[in-house]
Amino acid sequence: MMHRYLIITAALIGAVGLAHAQQPATGSVPPLVEVENEAMMVERFNLSVNQLANMEVTGSGGKRIGEVEEVLMTPEGKITAVSVEVVGDKEVVMELDQLRRKGDVLTTDLTEEQVEALQSWPD
Repeated sequence: MMHRYLIITAALIGAVGLAHAQQPATGSVPPLVEVENEAMMVERFNLSVNQLANMEVTGSGGKRIGEVEEVLMTPEGKITAVSVEVVGDKEVVMELDQLRRKGDVLTTDLTEEQVEALQSWPD
């Protein structure tokens, strides 16, 4: 009987550990995919994906940080982020709530250092 109890306990502990291992790390971005439909609207900015692509991104002081390369969505189809090309060819993921639209430019309160520390997006 004790042997059976130990096997069940070990199986439960293993299942909990496996489920925990599949959760995204704290502060990480959930799985995202590029939006292929350029006519799809990005409601937060009242712009289409096509209009948002290549839009300049600046810091709060007006200094250029980069430009939007890709609009990103969850596998369920919710647009939640963009990839921004920063220094050189490096692209980082910026959540839409980190950005504000000011005319034809997107601005962020993040510093250049904070932007460069964001999760990379594979080009």
